[in-house]
Amino acid sequence: MVLSFIKYLSGYVRVQVTGYAPERFLNLCSNHDILIWDLVHIESGYEFFISLSGVRELKPFLKKTKTHLRILKRYGFPFVMFRYRKRKLFLGGIAVFFLFLFSLSRFIWNIEILGNSSVTDDNLLQFLEAEHCGFGVAKKEIDCSGLEEKIRLHYGQIIWTSAQISGTKLTIQVKENLITGEKKDEKKEEPRDLVAACDGTVLKMITRTGTPLIQERAKVKKGEVLVSGRIDLIDDNQEVSGYEYCRADADIQIQTKLSYQDTFSLSYEKKRFTGNQTKRYAVELFGHIFPVPMGKITYLKSEKTTEYQQPRLCSDFYLPVVLQTDRYAEYQTVSEKYTKKEAKAIAESHLQTYFEKIQEKDVQIQEKNVIIDINDNLCSAKGTITVCGPLYQTAPVAEPEKPADERVAADELE
Repeated sequence: MVLSFIKYLSGYVRVQVTGYAPERFLNLCSNHDILIWDLVHIESGYEFFISLSGVRELKPFLKKTKTHLRILKRYGFPFVMFRYRKRKLFLGGIAVFFLFLFSLSRFIWNIEILGNSSVTDDNLLQFLEAEHCGFGVAKKEIDCSGLEEKIRLHYGQIIWTSAQISGTKLTIQVKENLITGEKKDEKKEEPRDLVAACDGTVLKMITRTGTPLIQERAKVKKGEVLVSGRIDLIDDNQEVSGYEYCRADADIQIQTKLSYQDTFSLSYEKKRFTGNQTKRYAVELFGHIFPVPMGKITYLKSEKTTEYQQPRLCSDFYLPVVLQTDRYAEYQTVSEKYTKKEAKAIAESHLQTYFEKIQEKDVQIQEKNVIIDINDNLCSAKGTITVCGPLYQTAPVAEPEKPADERVAADELE
């Protein structure tokens, strides 16, 4: 694309070479680095494309090889300028056009965001607008290294960023911290207990920091402290003389049973498209939308899809124009009913999705006991699922209660 544009600006011609030794002529062009392309052999010689500057260098080669050159067709900007050399307004318009393109090249007209998952494109675009690095901002006002640091500081889950400007396009690449439970702004020194997130049985526990309060195979209730962040300090008399606090840390596996229930109706509304479609157009220019007046949509029910196209001169030279096409497809709603086979497949799909959500949290499924029941109107799936995993969470350290005599003494002092 860029090479074709350069060729057009400099001008080129389609020529025919005939005579005594056209092959020798081609060899001389190659030895002197004269570019020719789309070479075609004809009965009397050869035809090919050559740049306007290259044509000016051919005279000694033509004389030396006793060949003749005939220009078949002219292409490019120099020939257009020569053709309209007497039309001053036209030439002035071309000059204004290129001046306008030059001024557009100094701003950002397209933003591409790559690598984000938990942080949405809209969220990042709003942040860029707030930092004056968004659509329509002058490129010289954007500090890419400073913008990278601001993104990392603002979004704790983003651990790496890259901001690059190419043409009129700003590309933001990010990498997110996919390890759950780890945040940059988390105060690691804050004392915390580990408590059960649900009722269950502790199958395994390896304590690294803190005081374990339960043993393996013990049954626990939701919210019960498993590992305390408070460590008792024992004196020589084997009595508690004080406390030390830490952030409890342990590997704990808890087994529990989860109740599962999913019910849906066999009857549902289905869209039946009639085949009638209507398009509406709009032009977004410098961030402002200008709809093309074409009348109202007369469909009672329709599904809308929108397509966006942003023109560009080359790979990264985007223009501040977006063509918007809204497509309205008419449909009617009809009542349908799932067959038993279809209903069972849907129920199994819902159950599989539930399993995948559980496994995303490093929880293993040990036993499934779910029954799918289908009657005339409803499909229901009920049962229990036995799982095992790190089903615990952190909580503030529970302060020890003072003995009754100490509380009284403290009240008397007050």
